[in-house]
Amino acid sequence: MRRAKNETRLDVAALLAHGSLRGATPLYLTPSSGLIESVVLVSQLEAIRQVRPNTVVVLSSEMGSGGWLVSAALRHAWERRASAVVVAGSVYASAAVGLAERLGITLLATDGEPAALALALAAEIGAALSVVDAELARVARTVAKDTTLGDVLKTISRELDAVGVSLEYDGVVLASAGLPPRETDEVITVEVGGANSVVRGTLTARVPTSGVHNLRLVRSILEVVTPAVKAAWLAEEVLSTARAVPTAAIAGLDQDPAASGAEFEEKHRHLLTQLGWREGEPYMAVWFSSGQVQDHRPELTAVLRLLWRKATVRSPLAEVQGGWLTLVPAGDQDASTQLESRIRTRLGPALAELGLVAGLSRWQEDAPALALIVREARLAAQSARSTGPGTVLGFASLGVVAATTFVDMDAVALVAELSLPRLMTSPDRDVIITAVAAFLDHRGSVSLAAKSLNLHRNTLQARLNRARDLGVPLDIPSELLSVHLIIKVLQRSMTGKTTSEDPLENQKGLPEFPV
Repeated sequence: MRRAKNETRLDVAALLAHGSLRGATPLYLTPSSGLIESVVLVSQLEAIRQVRPNTVVVLSSEMGSGGWLVSAALRHAWERRASAVVVAGSVYASAAVGLAERLGITLLATDGEPAALALALAAEIGAALSVVDAELARVARTVAKDTTLGDVLKTISRELDAVGVSLEYDGVVLASAGLPPRETDEVITVEVGGANSVVRGTLTARVPTSGVHNLRLVRSILEVVTPAVKAAWLAEEVLSTARAVPTAAIAGLDQDPAASGAEFEEKHRHLLTQLGWREGEPYMAVWFSSGQVQDHRPELTAVLRLLWRKATVRSPLAEVQGGWLTLVPAGDQDASTQLESRIRTRLGPALAELGLVAGLSRWQEDAPALALIVREARLAAQSARSTGPGTVLGFASLGVVAATTFVDMDAVALVAELSLPRLMTSPDRDVIITAVAAFLDHRGSVSLAAKSLNLHRNTLQARLNRARDLGVPLDIPSELLSVHLIIKVLQRSMTGKTTSEDPLENQKGLPEFPV
C-alpha cells in the first residue's frame, strides 16, 4: 500500500489543487479535507438520500438555481456524510454558505456545466479504482508467497504501513503483527472461514485515526488476503495434527487406570519406540479441559493450537478423549516452574474466555512413565474445574487433596496411585490401610482404633508410623479429609466391592466429618 497511497486516495483539497475540481470555486471548505470515493449527479432532491458516504454530490443546473433546494440538499448530504456539494454558478446567498459552515460540509460552485464536472470527476475516480485493482492483485500475489500464518500477518501489516493486524476468535487474539492496538483506532474486520469451516475467526486491522489510510482500501486488502490467511492456518493445523499423533497415541493407549507405569511401558515398548518416545526422557504433561466434556468443536482445537504456540512451539497439542494433551520436555525443576508460569500468564486470560482450564503433571527427577504423568495432568485439570475457567493447576500443589474433587471412586483410586506411590506398592499395604482407616474413623484416637481392631495400642502406633514413612500425611490437618476419602476407597477395593454407577450410591460409606 505504501507505493500506491497517493494514487488511490482522492480528497477534496487535492482535486481542487490539481484535479477535476480545480475550476470550482470554494464557497466553504471544512478544516479537514473530505475523502472522495464516488460522485453522483442529482436532479431530484430525494436521490441524495441514497448516496453513500464520501460521495461528491453535484446538483444539476435546475436544482442549483433555487436557494431553498440548495439548503435542503446540504442537509441531506450532511446526513449521508457526503464529501462535498457542488452547485452551478459562483454567487450564492450568505444563508446557504452559512448553513454549510454550521453543518460542516464543503460547498463548491462551478461556472461550467455541472454534468461536465461530474463526468470529469467520475473519470478520475475510475482511474484511481483501476490503480486500486492493480494494487489489490499485487498484495494478493505477495501474501500468497508466505507459508506460515505469522509471515502472512507480517506481510499484511507491512503492506498497510505497519498497521496492527490480528487473527481473532471470539475476541481472543490468536496471532498478530504490526503496531499494538489503541483505543482511538478505527477497527476493520473481515470474517475468515464460514459457519461450517473447520477454522473460523476474524481478520482485524486497527487503523490509526490520525493516519492517511483509505479505510475502504484497507477493507479491500483484508478481503483479498483472507484466503491466504485461511490457507496458512489450515496448513499449520494439518501439520500440527500430524505431529500430535504420538501424543494422542499415549492417551489412547492408557485405557487401564489400575495399570502401573512400568506395566504400560513394558506392554507398549516397541510401539513407543516407533512413535519416537525415548525411555527415561523427562517430560511434563499438560492437559486442557472444558467445563463440558463433549464441547470439542473442531475450530476450538485449531484455536487452542494457535494459543499453545505462545507457550511453546516445540510440543504439539493433540485432541484426545476428554480434552487436549501435550507432553513438554522438562530437563529440570526450573523448566517445569517456568512452563506453568508461561501457561498462566500467556494463556490464562484466553483460556478463561474460552471456558477452558489447564492441569500440569509434577516434575520428578527420576522420569516417570508417560502414562503416569498423563494421568496426573488429567486429574489436575479435572480438579481445576471447580475453581473456574482460566485456572491453571499443577498436580504438585494438590497431592492427596485432589481426592476431594471427585465422587467417582476410580478417579479417587487413581489419585491414591499417583500421590501415594510408596503406600500403593508396599507389601503390607492392606494392613497399613486398615490401620489408618480405623485411626481416622475414631477421630484420631489410637486407643479406640486399637480396640476396634483388637490390637495392642503400641502395635497400631507402629503401623501408623509405618504409614507416615510411606508418605501418608497423617499430621497435616488440612489433608486428613482427603486421606480419609482415599483410604475408604482403597478399603472398598480390598473387600472386592464394585463401584456403583449412581454417584449418590458411591457416597455411602465415605467418611463423615462434623461441620
